[in-house]
Amino acid sequence: MKKKVAVFTNGWNDDYLDFALEGIRRRAAEDNIDVFIFLDYTSYDKAKDDITGDLNILNLPDLADFDGVLLLGNTLNNAGENMILREKILKAKVPAICLEYVLDGINCIRTENTNGMKELVEHLITVHGVRDVFWISGPEDNEDSVLRYQTMIEVMEKHGLTFNPANSFNGYWSYAIVEDKLPEVIAKMDKLPDVFICANDNMALATCIVLGKAGINVPGDVKVTGYDNLMSGNHFSPAITSVDRGWDERSYQSMDSLIGLMNGDPDFGDKVYDSKFDLGESCGCTLGHEGVLIQQEARKRAFLIPVERTIFDWHLIVLDDSVAHVKTVDDIHEAFKGLWEKDHSYEGDEFYVCLDQSFIDSMHNDMDCRTEGYSEEMDVIFGMKDGKVLDRGMVPVSDLAPGYDGDSEETSTYLFVPLHIGAETFGYFVSRNHHKMIKDFYLNSLNRHIAAGLSRARQNIRLENLNKVLADISVRDELTGLYNRMGYEKIVIPYLDDLRRSKIKSVIMVVDINKMKEINDLHGHLFGDMAIKTVANVIKNTVPVNWKAVRYGGDEYVIIGSYDEAGNIDSLRDEIIKKSRQVSEELNMPFRLGVSAGYVIIDTDNTLENEEYFRMADEAMYEMKREAHKND
Repeated sequence: MKKKVAVFTNGWNDDYLDFALEGIRRRAAEDNIDVFIFLDYTSYDKAKDDITGDLNILNLPDLADFDGVLLLGNTLNNAGENMILREKILKAKVPAICLEYVLDGINCIRTENTNGMKELVEHLITVHGVRDVFWISGPEDNEDSVLRYQTMIEVMEKHGLTFNPANSFNGYWSYAIVEDKLPEVIAKMDKLPDVFICANDNMALATCIVLGKAGINVPGDVKVTGYDNLMSGNHFSPAITSVDRGWDERSYQSMDSLIGLMNGDPDFGDKVYDSKFDLGESCGCTLGHEGVLIQQEARKRAFLIPVERTIFDWHLIVLDDSVAHVKTVDDIHEAFKGLWEKDHSYEGDEFYVCLDQSFIDSMHNDMDCRTEGYSEEMDVIFGMKDGKVLDRGMVPVSDLAPGYDGDSEETSTYLFVPLHIGAETFGYFVSRNHHKMIKDFYLNSLNRHIAAGLSRARQNIRLENLNKVLADISVRDELTGLYNRMGYEKIVIPYLDDLRRSKIKSVIMVVDINKMKEINDLHGHLFGDMAIKTVANVIKNTVPVNWKAVRYGGDEYVIIGSYDEAGNIDSLRDEIIKKSRQVSEELNMPFRLGVSAGYVIIDTDNTLENEEYFRMADEAMYEMKREAHKND
C-alpha cells in the first residue's frame, strides 16, 4: 500500500495554491506518494454558519490513516483552522509540518517577514523619496502582519521618519474588505500619502482598484506595494511591487522534509528562509526583461479569461438547470449524469459527489442535516472514473475517495471540498488529478453551484413529497385510512379498469356492518366510530396487499382486487366476518359486532359495466344481511 499525505489549506489563495500544490505534487511524485488535499473557504467577512459549514471538512479525514500531514499554515488563520488541526495531529501522533506558520509541537518551514520588507521600504525611501506612509494591515493578532508592520517602522525610524498610527487600515488580508471599506477612508483624507504599503498582494490589488475608481493614478499620484508576489500581482497593470517568499521552493522543501520525517528522520523544529524584495511598477519603477515577458503573457490572458469565464458560466447555468426540476433522489443522479456525460472538462475525468446520509434523510422530512462530522457511509450520488459514469452507490466515509487504488503506480492528487449551505453539511466533492480547477479559479464557483443545486433539489423533493401527502389525504378517509369516495373514483375504479383491460380476472366485494344504527343509538357515536375503524383494520390486515379497499359510505366498504384462481374468496369473506367479531370481543365492546359481505367475480370475457358488477356485489351483501337479521 502506497503512503498517503493529507494537506490542509484555504481555497481562496488561488495564486499561492498554484505554486504550493505544484511543489508538493512534484516531490510526492518522486516517491509515488498520494496526496489528499482538504480545502475550506473560510474568510473574515463570512457569516458564522458558512464558516461552520466550511470547517466541517477538517472532520472528514482520520489523520491516523495518513503517513504524514502538511498544513499550509499561512492560509489557515481565518477561523482557527491551525489550532483545530494541531490538536488532531498531536492526537493522531502523525509526522507533520506546518508551512509558513509556527505551531507549538509541529515542525515548521517558513519564510521570515523582515529581509524582503526591509529591502522594500529601503527602496521606497532611498529611491523614491517616500516620507508619508499609509499602512494596510492583515488581522491585528496575526504575527506575519505584525512583523511586517514592525519592520516598516524600524526602517522608517532608521531614516529619521515617524509613522502616524492613524494612517492605517485593517484589511484582514481580504480583497473584498479593502474594496468595500477603503473608499470611505480615502474620501476623508486631506491629502494622499506617498505610498500605501499593504501587508499582502490581495489588498494591494484592491487598493489600486479603489484608487483608480477615485481617479487617482498609481504610481503617478501615489505608490502602492504588496507582499507575497502573487502571479495576479505580476499580471496586473501596474505590476505590483512586492516581496517574494519563494513559495515553489518552500512547498517542495516542506514535502521533502515531511517525507524525511515519515521515513524516520528526527524532528527539526523551525526552519527559516529569507524573503526577497521583488521590483514592480506600482512603486514607480520599470520592469526588467523577465517582467516584460510576464506582462506580455498577461495581456494574452486578459483576452482569454473573459472568454473562458463566459464559457464556464454557461457550464454553471446548465448545472443549475439540470437539477431544477428533480422530484426524487434518483432523479439527482440522472440529472448529473445527463450533464456530465456531455461535458466534464471543468471537473476532470475522475470526480465524485458524495452526500451525507443526514442530507439524504433531510429530503424526506423537515429536519436539518448534521453540522459536524459525516455519516459512516456516503451516498455517491454521482461518480465518474476514466470519463465514464458510475452507478450510484454507498461507500464507507473512511474510503474518502471512491475508487481509490492504494497500489497504483501512478501518483494521485485528490481535492476535497465541503458541500454545504450555511452550517448544514450536504457532503463533499472530490476530484482526482485535476489541478486545473485551482489554477483557473473554477473550483469554488463550481462547488458552490453544486451545493446550491442540491439545496434546490431538496426543496423540490420535499415539495413533491408534500404534494403526495396532500394528494393522499384528499383520497383517504380520515377515520379509517381507507380510500374515500374520491379515492374510489380517482384510484380504485381506474385500477379495476386496468385489470379488465389486461384480461385479469377480478373481484368486487361489498362489506357492511350489521345494525349500525342500533349501535349508534344505544351506545353512542364514539362506539360507532370504533366499530367502523375495527372493520376497516380487519379488512386492511386480511385482504392481499395489492387490493384496494374503500370506505364507500358510513358503514359500507368496497374491496376490489385481482382474483387468484387458486384462492378461496369465500374463505376471505368469512375471515373478515370472523375477525371483526373476534376483535370486538377482545376490545370488550358492549355489543356484538357483525358484518355482512357479498362479492362478484368479473371474468375476463365479461362486458358488463363496473356499476352493474357493483350492484350485483351489493345485492349479494344484502342477501347475507337479510339472513343475519332473520337469525337475530
